[in-house]
Amino acid sequence: MNEQLQSWIWVDDAVYPNEQTTFLCHASDRTNHNYAVAEFTHTFAYDKPVDSVRLTVCGDTSFRLWLNEQFVGAGPVCGGGDFLEDRPLPKVYHNTYDVSVCGNALRFFAQVQLSPVVLSDYSRGHGGFCLAGVVCFADGSTERICTDNNWSSRINRKYKQPYTFDNTISETDWTPAKRVDDIWHAVKPPIPMMCEEKILPQNHGAIRVPAHETCAAEVLFDKIYAGYVSFTVTCQGTCKIIVKCREIKDGAYTTETITTASDLSYRSFQFHSIGQYTIEVTNESDDVCIIEPSLIFTHYPVTMEGAFDCNDAELKKVYDVCKWTLKNCRQTIHLDSPRHQEPLACTGDYYIETLMTAFCFGDLRLSAFDVMRTADLLVQQKGRMFHTTYSLLWVQMLKEVYQFTGDAGLVFYCKDALCRLLARFDGYLGDTGVLEHASDYMFVDWMVVDGFSLHHPPKALGQTCLNAFYYGALQTAAELFAVIDDTEWANTCISRAQQLKQAHNRCFYDTQRQLYFDGLNTPTHTSEWLPENPDKRYYSKHSNTLSVLYGLCDRETGVSIMEQVINDDSLTGVQPYFMHFVLEALKTVGLFEKYGFSLLDKWKDVVRTCDKGLQEGWYRSEEGYAFDYSHAWGGTPAYQIPSMILGFEMVEPGFKTIRLHPQLFGLEWAHVLMPTPYGMITCTLKQGEPAKLSVPEGMSVLFEEEC
Repeated sequence: MNEQLQSWIWVDDAVYPNEQTTFLCHASDRTNHNYAVAEFTHTFAYDKPVDSVRLTVCGDTSFRLWLNEQFVGAGPVCGGGDFLEDRPLPKVYHNTYDVSVCGNALRFFAQVQLSPVVLSDYSRGHGGFCLAGVVCFADGSTERICTDNNWSSRINRKYKQPYTFDNTISETDWTPAKRVDDIWHAVKPPIPMMCEEKILPQNHGAIRVPAHETCAAEVLFDKIYAGYVSFTVTCQGTCKIIVKCREIKDGAYTTETITTASDLSYRSFQFHSIGQYTIEVTNESDDVCIIEPSLIFTHYPVTMEGAFDCNDAELKKVYDVCKWTLKNCRQTIHLDSPRHQEPLACTGDYYIETLMTAFCFGDLRLSAFDVMRTADLLVQQKGRMFHTTYSLLWVQMLKEVYQFTGDAGLVFYCKDALCRLLARFDGYLGDTGVLEHASDYMFVDWMVVDGFSLHHPPKALGQTCLNAFYYGALQTAAELFAVIDDTEWANTCISRAQQLKQAHNRCFYDTQRQLYFDGLNTPTHTSEWLPENPDKRYYSKHSNTLSVLYGLCDRETGVSIMEQVINDDSLTGVQPYFMHFVLEALKTVGLFEKYGFSLLDKWKDVVRTCDKGLQEGWYRSEEGYAFDYSHAWGGTPAYQIPSMILGFEMVEPGFKTIRLHPQLFGLEWAHVLMPTPYGMITCTLKQGEPAKLSVPEGMSVLFEEEC
């Protein structure tokens, strides 16, 4: 089947002149654009039984599809995105489905939401829907089908606004759909479609609301789930329903408002992060109203699953909560969290989620796809991303995906983006030899220091970190260029890194304190994301950790610095996200065994607070800030624990050769399962006993016993 869709349709502009165009994304001007949900339907009837149908589907901005009254899926696959500019994404992706059919007919029904609603929604600026399929009959024959002007269409006025549905509004008449030009050129994504599960609440049961009364009920779930509100309503008159979705009790919430005067099976169009929801029902009818609540959980398919167990139940709980949060964040893009639903702009999050995925689920296709979509954006945006440090972490993420997959083709795909990125940063260098002219110094950590947010710090609080990330990116890029035999670029990166290392130490190292400070106090330009530079000199765990991690100092100096990072409370502290880099730096200088697992214990407090999902930080960065509890950027324990207990090291990319050096780190016993393309690695450790290790065939293992 042709993987590029051809025949796009939309509601007739003569009938619906005000529901044709829309804004592109969250950053766009929304003036003179209407929210709308269009519906499309068509029946293909045959004189012989249908066995199955292979479908390719896309819609602008988002769609839901049913076939023969059964839900097929929602989409499209997210194109990526960034916070930088109001422009279409480089590519649009469609969904693909293989659907079994019973009978002689295909009755399609689709709903398409015209406008972007959340941060990760993107449009091409015009409504559109396209479906193409290959019908497979029981006799072995096939037939192609597609959308065209034989389909019927309408605007469903019941969808008044995002999060607002009024079932009492009359349906509009069906009219012929109209073909529209293909401005999308949607292509096939290299990932499977999402899975869905219906989840019943812990306190499952019908909610009965007497006539002319208002009742509220708390609908509680065992965990925080990423997905959609769903419920059925049985009523004989007008009922007004308000649903407030929360992750935890008294947490921040999103609201949906539903009105109906007849029985209704409701599935929200909007995606939420749900640990519980309050449902308030005002029954204006003369009969009892009955509500049966649930939710639809959606996630990336899981075919293999890592595991960890040990004698420390709280440490196991930390691993489990981090792993669960990762599962929630693995949608058609890695999300920072299903509550925020940010576009593909938070690469630091996805870099950590990639490492977590390698040990929790093993399927790196989503990470590879994120790397590719980010590469496309970097090419489009001439090497720039909104979060400046995150663009450099993209290089590290690319390397990790290559290491775990062995796919050199991914490196070739990203070469142009990598060159543009490095060229941009080379242009940021000043006369000092360090980065002086960067657009900003985002992102360091989710903290506030002297009134400055480390989300977008001034130069004095962010320059050293950005330089360290750049140095790390140059080293990593040299390795990646070597993979694709580009010696010229590899040597260029090595040369630039050597010069930057000298300048970094000359500009930022305080020989008296034997620490790196966070940046120069020299004047710089200012912008919305770059505050005026203060005169004060700052010292943090952040700049010192990164300088050690990326090898900007010798090992002896690195050991001394990391001892201070761990033990000197006068240094600006870190949140869970940045603790990932602290733990990695400890490995670099051989201090993980001394400090690693005691630092991992810090996650126990947040898991005691909420074990349904991972709290965003250890402490609030700003007064009044509402944490979310589904934020995988702090989930590094799901990577650190199994990788360190296994003593895992990739020797040859793609698991061709690995090294294992199992250790207990003070635990009495531990059991680790790690998924790989060849099967599951299994390791059981007990104090005083040899490791019990099982490794699948197909990979070479260099094994070292615990000393």
